[in-house]
Amino acid sequence: MRRLFFILLFIPLFAGFARAQYNDHRDRNLDSLENVVAGWTPERLANAPYETKAGVCLAFSQLMYGYERINPDRSMYAARRVYGLGNELGSLYQPYLASKFAGQLFYNKEQYDSTLFYYRVALGYLERMAAGEAGPDTPDGYPQEKIDDAASSLYGNIGNLYYEIDSLPQAISYYAKAGKIFKKYDWKTSSSILEHNLGDIWAEEGDDAKAIECYNAAIRYAQEAGDSLWVASPKLGLGALYLRQGKVTKALQYLGEADEYYSKHQDQEYYDRIATLDIMGQAYQTQKRQRTMLATAFAVLALALLVLLILTRRTLRLKKENSAADEAIGEALNELEVNDSLNKPGMGQHIELSRGESEILPMIAEGLTSKDIAKRLFLTEQTIKWRRQRLIAKFDAKNTAEMLAKAKEQGLL
Repeated sequence: MRRLFFILLFIPLFAGFARAQYNDHRDRNLDSLENVVAGWTPERLANAPYETKAGVCLAFSQLMYGYERINPDRSMYAARRVYGLGNELGSLYQPYLASKFAGQLFYNKEQYDSTLFYYRVALGYLERMAAGEAGPDTPDGYPQEKIDDAASSLYGNIGNLYYEIDSLPQAISYYAKAGKIFKKYDWKTSSSILEHNLGDIWAEEGDDAKAIECYNAAIRYAQEAGDSLWVASPKLGLGALYLRQGKVTKALQYLGEADEYYSKHQDQEYYDRIATLDIMGQAYQTQKRQRTMLATAFAVLALALLVLLILTRRTLRLKKENSAADEAIGEALNELEVNDSLNKPGMGQHIELSRGESEILPMIAEGLTSKDIAKRLFLTEQTIKWRRQRLIAKFDAKNTAEMLAKAKEQGLL
């Protein structure tokens, strides 16, 4: 199941109240908060002073966030109480928070119809705030920055929902609305988280170019904000992407940089560290396979080149042998047709040599053996010996020395 980061859930810069509530549950005693709200039924609160209702509403808000992960049912009950008390108090912001939070709870349970319903309720409260409707503590209306902050958070959640239900164009549309607000107030960390999520989306959609662009934008925003966590997170995304592309060296570079942060913050980022190490393990295994394949390919190539060289030498030798055989046959036929007496030296006739005989005559004169000449010409030793005997016979010589002497007399050397 696809899961995006908790982006835009409680990112607000201005609405610190909502963010504080989310963070405080880790250190607060939920039992103490339960004692605050104990006994305050809707009926009893109906006639309670404004300050009492506000205090109980605040306590339920903290319980709402505090129970989110450990008791979602209790968290939903608290959200409904916040929604009811917020409306009784004339607040728009508290019902907005409760509606958005209820939508997120249903989102976590993958009940997307209910998620969309509550998000639309939250949008209605935002529209009322944007229209200038006042709250109990804001007689002149809600500040624009607080409205924008609340809107960007909700837009991000709605974007996550639409992406989850495979409506990418609508998801991107809402992410763009959130991003526009982030840029308006120069909220670097929020922009970084948004770009990181977009990187994850495009990576999953198979558009690596857009994914890389978004991951790099996330890193840039995080560096400008001085937020090391959101520098590390998109690097983890880039590492996974490059590994999928088979660019192992590049993947390990980004994964190593991400792990440098996670290893120093293992208590806070335990699961991201585990994910990083898991992907790094895959990368090293891939690298090992690639090196093994490269070594095997090199060995096969070297063997193929050796075989090719041997075949080439043999082919060349066979061609020369065939040529020598053709030459020998031709000479034999010529000699059958010519009177032997006309070919005898000493009768004033010039001796004609074949190409092969002309080729080896200077080598014989150099003193090379038949074996040496055969190696130089890529021929068999038997072929050279045969040609040597032919030369001796043509010059009517008794041995090689006499043949060489007569060849010099003829001007052939």
